[in-house]
Amino acid sequence: MKLTILKGKSFIRPKDRLLGLLIVIALTLLVLRIQKSGPEHLQPETNEFKPQEGYLAPRFTLRNLKGNLEGIDDHLGKVIIINFWATWCTPCVKEMPSFENLYRRFRSKGLTILAVSLDKNSPSKVQEFVDKHKLSFPVLLDTDGGAEKLYPSFTIPFTYVVDKKGRVVARVDGGKDWGSAKTFEAVEHLLKQ
Repeated sequence: MKLTILKGKSFIRPKDRLLGLLIVIALTLLVLRIQKSGPEHLQPETNEFKPQEGYLAPRFTLRNLKGNLEGIDDHLGKVIIINFWATWCTPCVKEMPSFENLYRRFRSKGLTILAVSLDKNSPSKVQEFVDKHKLSFPVLLDTDGGAEKLYPSFTIPFTYVVDKKGRVVARVDGGKDWGSAKTFEAVEHLLKQ
């Protein structure tokens, strides 16, 4: 008879009630934590060096065409465009004049371009290329692939844009027209920050 009476009623044991209450509390805490950690908490650590947006750009020093050591640290406080290229790369050859135009337009305002040549054992080829295209921005020789290891890529050319604080703000895979109005606007914006 006792069983018949319990069947008709909704009976929840005290243990089940406690378990249900704990689940509700845990879910509430999870929802509150997710709401607190909005997009600003999803940004990467600012003191880490990685070739990814939001991180500090990995540092390197290479020889330039004059034989002097030069790297990112020599240009801190400027907007830096790091372009990895080679003399044998057709898209690289096509984008170099637009880099030169961009550099001439904004160098006095705090922009520099570091063109990292991935040509191995041929500094004379790189020098011929620079002379032929009348490039005035720094060209660095990555003869041992050290900088390329810090910034791995499956494409060539590939380019990183680094803000005045040394953080990567963009990556571009493949060739691009760096002389477009949108690029000029983006660079001007970075230079004002």
